[in-house]
Amino acid sequence: MELSRINLNLLISLYHLLRTRSVTSAAQAQHLTQPAMSRNLGQLREIFKDRLMVRVGNDMHLTPRGELLWQELPPMLNQLESLLVPSHFEPAGYVGEFNIATTDFITHDLLPDLLAELQQDAPQLRLHFHLWHPGMIDELRQGRMDLAGCILDQIPDDIYGKQLGTDGYSCLINPEHPLIHQTLTLADYTAADHIGISAGGDKIRAVDEALANLKLSRKMMLTVPFIHSALAITARSHHILTLPTHIALELAPHYQLKVKPLPGELQLPDTNYYLIWHQRLQNDPAHRYLRERLYSSLLNYR
Repeated sequence: MELSRINLNLLISLYHLLRTRSVTSAAQAQHLTQPAMSRNLGQLREIFKDRLMVRVGNDMHLTPRGELLWQELPPMLNQLESLLVPSHFEPAGYVGEFNIATTDFITHDLLPDLLAELQQDAPQLRLHFHLWHPGMIDELRQGRMDLAGCILDQIPDDIYGKQLGTDGYSCLINPEHPLIHQTLTLADYTAADHIGISAGGDKIRAVDEALANLKLSRKMMLTVPFIHSALAITARSHHILTLPTHIALELAPHYQLKVKPLPGELQLPDTNYYLIWHQRLQNDPAHRYLRERLYSSLLNYR
C-alpha cells in the first residue's frame, strides 16, 4: 500500500469512528456532516478490506480488525503529532509547576522512582498531586488541573489522552477468612461483609452496577478514602475488598492477603486506565515532557 495514495485525514476519522462507534458522533467530533463521515467510513473499509464496525442490535460493535486498530491507532497518532510539534525543551533549566490528579496507589506505589529522577533532571519543576475524582474533568477544562491519571469509561471530545491499559476485578481476603479455602460463589459474595474505597477513582460503582443488574446488592460495611487503609483493615478483618486485578496482585503480598476471582456469575466491564489532559496543553513543550515521562513510567509498570 502506497502511503502517498491515502488521505491521511482519514486516520482522524478512523480514530473518532473507533472511539465513538457511531458515524453520527464521529462526524460531530470531527465537525463533518454525517454523509461525509459515512463516505469516510466507506473509504476506510475499502483500504482495510474490513467492515471495521458492524451493527449488533441497536449498537455498533468493532470487528476484530477494528479492535486491533483501536489498540494501535492512538499511540501512532500521538507519535505522528510529536513529529509536527516543536520538541526543543530543556528540563534542567525549566522553572514551573503542574497540578496532577491521580490515585493514592499511583503516587504511593508507582511514581516514587520517577519523582526521584525528575528531581535530578528538572530540579525546578514543582509538582502538586491531588486525589482524583471524576469531577476533576471540569478542573482540567478550567486550568486548575494540568494532568490526570485515572479510570474513565470514555474520554470527552475536548480532552486528550493516552490509554495505559485495561483490567478486570478481583477480591482480597485475609488467610483467616471463612471463605479462604473455597471458590467464591455469588451467594457467598453477597452474604459477606465488604469494605470499599471511596476516593481516588471509581472502584465501587462497576461492582454495584453489575450486582444491581442481577437485582442483588452487597453489604458495604465500611468505606475508607485510601487504598492502603483498606488493605490494612482487610488484613485484620473478615471483610472482602474488591479491587482492579493488577492492584490486587501487586499489593496483596505486602499485607499477606489472598487474591480470589470474582464469582463467575458477576460480569463486569473491563476497567480502562488513561493519562489525560485538556487540548489547550497538547502542544506545550513542558507539559509534553512531563506527560511523556509519566506515561512511560506507568506503561512500564503494566
